Amino acid sequence: MERDEAETYGYSDNHGYIGDGMNAISEKTADLIVAIRESQEYQRYQAARKKLHEDPDLERTIHAFRKRSYQIQNSGNVDLFNEIDRLDWENSQMIRNPIAEEYIAAEVAYCRVVQEINWRLIQGMDFDVGFMNE
Repeated sequence: MERDEAETYGYSDNHGYIGDGMNAISEKTADLIVAIRESQEYQRYQAARKKLHEDPDLERTIHAFRKRSYQIQNSGNVDLFNEIDRLDWENSQMIRNPIAEEYIAAEVAYCRVVQEINWRLIQGMDFDVGFMNE
């Protein structure tokens, strides 16, 4: 019997089939998404994000800052000391604006929720993260 093509999308084994246990995982994942969306951190982030959208220039400034930060963190060809100092200075200037300050604080709080979820998943599973024991 052939499997429905839709079943092969998403995470799968090397043959494309996810397995029957994925239904329970999908349901629990949906529940987790609902719980996250109902969390204070997510609600705060969404409110701050909406407020930021009302100021397109500030939004562009924040996104440009985040892009530079990402590029610096993922580049091997920069003077990290000077670049981090420059980013710190830019951040201190940016958060003088209360909308920017709230957005960044809300984003950090929300990201910490996601990081905690990921950490708990790794800790709760028999998943070999070899460098963690070094």
